Amino acid sequence: MASTIKVMIVDDSDEVRESLRMLLGTLEVVEVLAEARNGEEALRRLEVAHPDIVLMDLNMPVMDGVEATERISAAFPHVAVIVLSVQDDVEYVRRSMRAGARDYLFKPVTADGLLQAMHEVHASSTRRTSQNTVALLADRFTRQTRVVACVSAKGGVGKTTVAVNTAAALADQGRRVAFVDCDLQFGDAALMLNAKPDRTLADLCHDAAEIDGELVEGYMLQVSTNLWLLPAPLRPEAAEYVSPGHLRLVLQALRRRFDFVVVDTAPVANDAFFAVLESSDDVLCISTQNVAVLKNNRLLLDLLEQVGAELEAPVRHVLTRASSARGGIRVRDVEQVLNGPVFAEIDNDYPFVEGSINEGVPFVWSHRGHRLSKQVFVLAAKLEEETGHRLHRRSPLRRLAPR
Repeated sequence: MASTIKVMIVDDSDEVRESLRMLLGTLEVVEVLAEARNGEEALRRLEVAHPDIVLMDLNMPVMDGVEATERISAAFPHVAVIVLSVQDDVEYVRRSMRAGARDYLFKPVTADGLLQAMHEVHASSTRRTSQNTVALLADRFTRQTRVVACVSAKGGVGKTTVAVNTAAALADQGRRVAFVDCDLQFGDAALMLNAKPDRTLADLCHDAAEIDGELVEGYMLQVSTNLWLLPAPLRPEAAEYVSPGHLRLVLQALRRRFDFVVVDTAPVANDAFFAVLESSDDVLCISTQNVAVLKNNRLLLDLLEQVGAELEAPVRHVLTRASSARGGIRVRDVEQVLNGPVFAEIDNDYPFVEGSINEGVPFVWSHRGHRLSKQVFVLAAKLEEETGHRLHRRSPLRRLAPR
């Protein structure tokens, strides 16, 4: 006996909703759970109703079908969206599929055509859910991959420098490392790694109907033997192709193929930022001994608490340009303001760091013996120890790793 397909109808027209309800009522294997007049109302209804499929109109007030589809795909990945629209322009089809729609049907639709589409989409979604569940459990119990997000509420604190050099230090120790530049409009990781990408994160999200690890790796640039880069978009306007849902899927896919995934973020608390944090195992909050930086990072930490961000990852504080009492602010003052211990300190040597950036070579590779490099290796050692990875017996990090 076929299982019942539970459906939500989203359309701003009362007549269309009633017609669809009557049409679906003739199908024994379909149950209409809920209706909504626009995308915003649909998202609220999904908090309590649990349909298998949403039948989505495109042109609606308050929130249109494309935006609603994108948000549903990100927040309710187990729910499949089928677009029903009078729009036969191929651009509408492309936008809908990029947003996460599983099928696109033109109105008016027949009962047989709609039922066939729902059966195909439901079967595909069921297989995908089962596969994702198995893969997720396998990842959790067999691989100790860690996603490390580098954040700061203020620019110019050395966040990207810390991210790039930490990734390079981990790769130097034989770990497979993916670097994802999620500073979507003005990311500099490719510049700091002297990489000249042909394809970027935006291209991946624009081109791909479904995202998996093999596909993601095909868009990455191998920077060294163990370090791969997924660059930020080359143009600021291309950031619109990257949704929070895309970022969650990309990071999940990379978990299955790398030991570490290091993510750089923009100093903007938007949906993309929270998607990265919710997908991370460690959050490195980069600060300096500067009142404005500390104030903004304190506000960021408060915001995370207020919005109830689903963070399982601990927030660890990294102090850059560190000194014993820079500008009258001591390390213990930083810890008091941020309400947490400093996880790692990296000294101030602006000419040295600037030279590394201009050369496009991480300083942990070009100047391994420099004190800043040693401090980054300590940071990498701490992250390695927390994964359960044992450092190689000849690794110089063994004497630096915390006991």
